[in-house]
Amino acid sequence: MGRKKIPLSFVEDLLSRADIVDVISNYLSLKQTGRNYMALCPFHPEKTPSFVVSPEKQIFKCFGCGVGGSAITFIQKYENLSFYESVKRLCELSGNEFPSEFSEETNETEKLYESAKEVANFFHQQIEKVKPYLKKREIKDDLSRRFMLGYAPKDYYGKLKLPDKTLKKLNLITEKGKTFFSERLIIPIFNHSGKIVAFGARALKEHQKPKYINSPESEIFNKSSILYGFYQARENILKKKEVIVVEGYFDVISLFKVGIERTVAPMGTSLTEKHAKTLKRYAKKIVLFFDGDEAGEKATLRASELLTKIGVEPFIIKPPEGEDPDSISKADEELLKTLISQPAPLSKYLIKKAKDEPLETRSEFIKTAVSIYSAFEKHDPFKLKKFLSELSVETESDIKWLKSIVKSTLKQPFKTEKKQNQKPLIPEYEKVFIKGIMEGIIPHDIELSPNIFYSNECKKLYLYLKLTKGHLNSVEMEQNDPELSGIVAELAFTNFNDNEIKSALCRILRKEIERKIRSTKEFSLKKRLKTISIKLSQKEAGGIEEIISCIY
Repeated sequence: MGRKKIPLSFVEDLLSRADIVDVISNYLSLKQTGRNYMALCPFHPEKTPSFVVSPEKQIFKCFGCGVGGSAITFIQKYENLSFYESVKRLCELSGNEFPSEFSEETNETEKLYESAKEVANFFHQQIEKVKPYLKKREIKDDLSRRFMLGYAPKDYYGKLKLPDKTLKKLNLITEKGKTFFSERLIIPIFNHSGKIVAFGARALKEHQKPKYINSPESEIFNKSSILYGFYQARENILKKKEVIVVEGYFDVISLFKVGIERTVAPMGTSLTEKHAKTLKRYAKKIVLFFDGDEAGEKATLRASELLTKIGVEPFIIKPPEGEDPDSISKADEELLKTLISQPAPLSKYLIKKAKDEPLETRSEFIKTAVSIYSAFEKHDPFKLKKFLSELSVETESDIKWLKSIVKSTLKQPFKTEKKQNQKPLIPEYEKVFIKGIMEGIIPHDIELSPNIFYSNECKKLYLYLKLTKGHLNSVEMEQNDPELSGIVAELAFTNFNDNEIKSALCRILRKEIERKIRSTKEFSLKKRLKTISIKLSQKEAGGIEEIISCIY
């Protein structure tokens, strides 16, 4: 079945009512430059702004990486949402109602989401059973409701009116029909758009082992891409441009309890590359606040390495030994707020840790610290140079030795990652040709083989414009082929004069003639076509109509 298609008329009307500058300002700091606004692009690393937002045209375009489009495209790429979800999100941000008649039709995946929500509601209704435990943890009703905390009774299998197949898919019962979460506190897990996808559960009795269990991965739950608390924290993270990463469910809830509502946690695993990239998109400042034990310190170093690889220097909060965010929130709220207000940049944390390390293990830790920080050779060489210089002074280490560690670390480069991710450049003349059709200067019904286009994007645009008789509906295009939105936005920003358009047309027609020359065996036709090609190359064909008549 799938989703109901949102009518283009609704999307067009929504875009006309939602100002793109206001929408993007929720995510980026925009600076007005003349009639447009500029910012550092969130989709690729850069030091000079190449990301432009036009309030007149209601589009954005990055002239560094090529991404562009409407407010919907921006949300889609920034939040990693589908077109449908991005339209709903734009309604939220712009204060417009999303009509109920555009709701998703029921399909297998949607049924699972609905079933998971039904189960979470059932568990939440049993919350009275865990009120004493929540009171001990100082978690009040409003917070319980916000995170939908609940309780799984021993006989929940019999009380949930759902098919066994669905319960198994949600990992609420085993293949043999045994309940997975019986007599535990239930912590529903929301995905980043607010749908319940899985459950965590905490033991309430001493004999229950392990203390925490989580739903195994399923078709709607991938723990390497979901951060617990992200859905509840998203607006605050965007507002503050800062996120605090902790280790567990109750660390998140405890920080929310004291008003620190920009906190997330990985899903029962270490921070992953997907997590790191999500955090980077939403926050300028990423703070790691892990447990004050050996495992917490190892997790801090692992997470820091992931973040430095994508060009982010995290800030670190080191709790007192044996403590964690949850325990500090209960024991000393002022200390918690002080720690959160004074995180140390990774460089300072590594240097202090290296100084405090026992002599017998210090050189080994220094190697680890330099390896983690070496990624800045690619992202910010000056930052790395400063770090090495300070580390050398503070630990009395030979700077040449430190540089040799960097060299050896970088011997395993990210295999031609840049080349693999780079898209082929689009020839300028192809862009000018498409712009000519879009503006009605070149007839839309010009007959060409699509294979003469070097760029796949221009080939698709030519076929689209031919099909729609030269009318380009950018909203429809974003919905059907979002990859084209970047070039469409670029063409909207760019103007070409008549001579540039005529020159591009001549070049395109010459390619079409060369294709015909290769495909014909008739000598007289080849000769005639070559003469026309020479004429076009010398731009002796006159106006647009005369140029086009050359090939007919």
